[in-house]
Formats: sequence, structure tokens, C-alpha cells
Amino acid sequence: MFFSSLQPAKIHIAARMLITLLFLSVAALHPAKAKPQSTDDPVTTVPVFVSDFELLSVPPPPNSPGTPAAAPNQQKPKTPPPSEDVEIPSVQARRLVDFFTATLVETLQKSGYNTRRAKVQNPTKGALLRGVFAEPDAKNRIRRALLGGSSANPRFFLYVGIFNLARPDQPLYQLASEQPANIRYGPVIMLNNYIPLAKYELDKNPSEEDVRKICAQIAASLASLLAANPAAFTQ
Repeated sequence: MFFSSLQPAKIHIAARMLITLLFLSVAALHPAKAKPQSTDDPVTTVPVFVSDFELLSVPPPPNSPGTPAAAPNQQKPKTPPPSEDVEIPSVQARRLVDFFTATLVETLQKSGYNTRRAKVQNPTKGALLRGVFAEPDAKNRIRRALLGGSSANPRFFLYVGIFNLARPDQPLYQLASEQPANIRYGPVIMLNNYIPLAKYELDKNPSEEDVRKICAQIAASLASLLAANPAAFTQ
């Protein structure tokens, strides 16, 4: 036999090696299942706040149907009532912004994040998501989108930044010092390149599927950032 020429100690070692090789062969045929993400994962314990993305629109025409004048000292609701004319750019803008915010909050919550809509006063710890709808002009300058304006672009650029609430004074963008005279087109903006910033493209009349797809991409970007900097947003 193979083991007959070996000493007892060597026979024992060879037998153990053979058993180990057999075990590894069986294990290779049955890969281990991935462990579920722990609820104590520092990534998902970071509070996340979502601001309404900025989307301006041209003012509605005077005395337009469905847009009654607001009473003095009365705030305008974020979600327009069903009686409002959906063809009015300001109504379209509010509907899109509100749906984007609600969908992004829902997407992040389903991913395990402690997420809520941002308020005027936010905590000093956590991550804040801010965004602005924009579009390029004929000179390839980035201009803040103005829904209902004279731009012929069929698509928006959506820039989303991730902010650390420990440093809340960082801007998402600044207005350029020199502005074109055409006020029917959004102003030229200069984006802040010192914050985590991502650009997404979408139609000016996006579908629900388009919005959900972009929200999923934003959630993935946030997860990558927090995984790479697990303690940055908790100190």
C-alpha cells in the first residue's frame, strides 16, 4: 500500500492532508451564503436627510385658472392640490420635486438608512443630500434649469451633492459673476467641486421608472461614500 513505506508519524500527517484536501473539494462545490447586512453597520446608522431639489419655473400668468392667490402670511403647500392646472410650469416643477424627494427617502429607508426629509434646522451629525436641476446652454455653460423657459433642451442635468452636517455652510453651487441678459433662461452656475457630487440626466417629463432608477443610483453613491469614510459623518 501507499502508506506501507512511511513511518507512523508520517502516515498520520499524510492522512490529515488527504482529509483536508477532500474537505476543500467538497466546500468548493457548496459556496457559503452571504451574511445579511447587520443593523449595527456604521454605514446605515448615519442619519441621512434629503432636501427638496431645486427646480425653478417661470411665473404663472396673472389670474391663471387653478392657481388662486395665497392668503397673506400663508405658506404655499409643497404638493399642489388636484384642482391646479398641471400644464402650468410651477405646478409641474413642484410635483416633480415632491415626487423626487419622497422617492429618494423611500429608497434610502428600504436600504436600511435612517432617512427623513430635511428641515430648516438639521442636526449637526449625519449626511445631507442636496440637488439642483440644470442644463447646458449653447456655449456649454451650466445653467440652473427654468422649467417653462425658452430653453430647447429636452433633458435636465441633475447634480446631487452629499454634505457633511458637521460642516453645513458648504454651498452646492454659486452664481457666476457674469450673467447673460436673457432672464427667460436660468442663470449660469458654478458647481462646488470640493464636495462629493454626481451628475444624472433625465427627461424634462420623466417617468416614474426614470425617477426611481436615479434614486437607486443616488443611494448607491451614498453607500459607496459612507463605506469608504465610515467615521466621517458620525464625528
